[in-house]
Amino acid sequence: MDLVICVFGCDTIDKYRNQILKINETWGKQAGVHTNVQLLFFLGEEVVLEGPQYIHLKNVTNDYQSASYKQFIGLKYIYENCKSKFIICVGTDTYINVPKLLHNLSRYNYLENLYIGGHGCHRNILGKTVYFHSGGPGFIISWECLRLLYPKLDNIVEEWIDICYRNNTSEWKTASDLAMGYYAQLPYLNSQIIKTNDLSMIHCNHRGRPCHPNMIDMKNIVSCHCMSPEDFHDFTSILTLNNFFM
Repeated sequence: MDLVICVFGCDTIDKYRNQILKINETWGKQAGVHTNVQLLFFLGEEVVLEGPQYIHLKNVTNDYQSASYKQFIGLKYIYENCKSKFIICVGTDTYINVPKLLHNLSRYNYLENLYIGGHGCHRNILGKTVYFHSGGPGFIISWECLRLLYPKLDNIVEEWIDICYRNNTSEWKTASDLAMGYYAQLPYLNSQIIKTNDLSMIHCNHRGRPCHPNMIDMKNIVSCHCMSPEDFHDFTSILTLNNFFM
C-alpha cells in the first residue's frame, strides 16, 4: 500500500460527525478509487458510525485531549495492521487532493526516516527550539519514521502531557501536531524534516482564508484546512472540473 490516511475525529457530536460524512461525500471517494490508499477514521470508544473504516478506540473519550490519543493510537493501529509506504494524519476539517498527494509522494523514499509537512511553526520545549508541521493541513511520515516511533506509542500521550507540565506550558498538552514534531527530532528518532515551502499544505482553506488571501494557487494544493461544509463541495467541483490538477 502506498498511503494510509489517518483521520482523527468524533462521531458523537453533530458538527464533527457531519465533517466525517462530508469527507466520505467528497475527497474520501477519491481515496476509495485508489486501491493503494486506505482511509481510516480513528474515533472514541462510543459507537455512532459503523463500518470497517471507523476504528473506535477502547477507553478513548471524545474530549479535546482525545485528539492526541486518536492520532497516536491510530498510528499504532496502522503499524500493527497496515503496511504502508506513507501515512498522513489529519483532522476532519481538512481536505486532501488524493491524486496530487500520491503524485508528490512519489519523489520520496519510504525507507528513509521522513517527517513531511508544509505550514509550520516553532515552540520552545525544555530549553530547545522545536519546529513542527501544523496539524491543520496534516503531516506525513514515512514507514521508516513510524517504525522508529512505534516503541513509544503505548505511553506517548502521557509522556507528552508530563513534558508540557514540566515546560510550564500545560496548554500544549492537547497539541498533537507539536508532540509529533518534538518526538520526530529526539535523538532516537532524528527524522529528516521536509518542508514543502510551496503552499501545497496550507492551514487556510482552498481560497486562502484566513491566512493567505490572494496567495493560493489551487493547482498546487495537496491539503488545506479550515474547510466549511460548503468549502468541501466547492473545492470538489473545482478539482473534478480540472482533473484534480494532474
